[in-house]
Amino acid sequence: MLRAAAVAFSERGQAVDVREVARCAGVGMGTLYRHFPSKDALLETLVAESYAQWVEQARAVARTRPTAWDALAGFVADALTYQRGDRAVLENLAAATTEAGRLSACDRSLRPLVEDLVAAAHAEGALRGDVTADDVLCLLTALARLIELDTPPDQVTRCLTVTLTGLTGGPPLGVS
Repeated sequence: MLRAAAVAFSERGQAVDVREVARCAGVGMGTLYRHFPSKDALLETLVAESYAQWVEQARAVARTRPTAWDALAGFVADALTYQRGDRAVLENLAAATTEAGRLSACDRSLRPLVEDLVAAAHAEGALRGDVTADDVLCLLTALARLIELDTPPDQVTRCLTVTLTGLTGGPPLGVS
């Protein structure tokens, strides 16, 4: 059931009807609802598993990068690729700035990783001193929105470059 749901939600996002999930899984609606009392419960389980896999993958990749800055910048860039491949995570991350429940799922999963990457980049001196994990998480949600809106890939890459450049230098952030 979870495998069928993961494929459907990953490909088409949260608009997938649970009847389709049940049909693809070869089970009836009663079976689906005995395991997951609502579509939201099913989505929450799937998104939590996707985030856990993403974080595990990202930690492994970060260890292979030559510098802490490369690990942080690579994570942000790889996030765009990951989000393109999992529409449910993309929609969850894009909604994280406006829906508290979505933010907590995102926050619980990504925050420890982002905090580690930010701290290492600060220790290396490669990341501007006033950038926080919250800043990076907000940038991830903003970039996710570009993917969600089907912004052309070259424009997304340009925005990514501007974002990463902004994380490395310039005057202290005076915006409140």
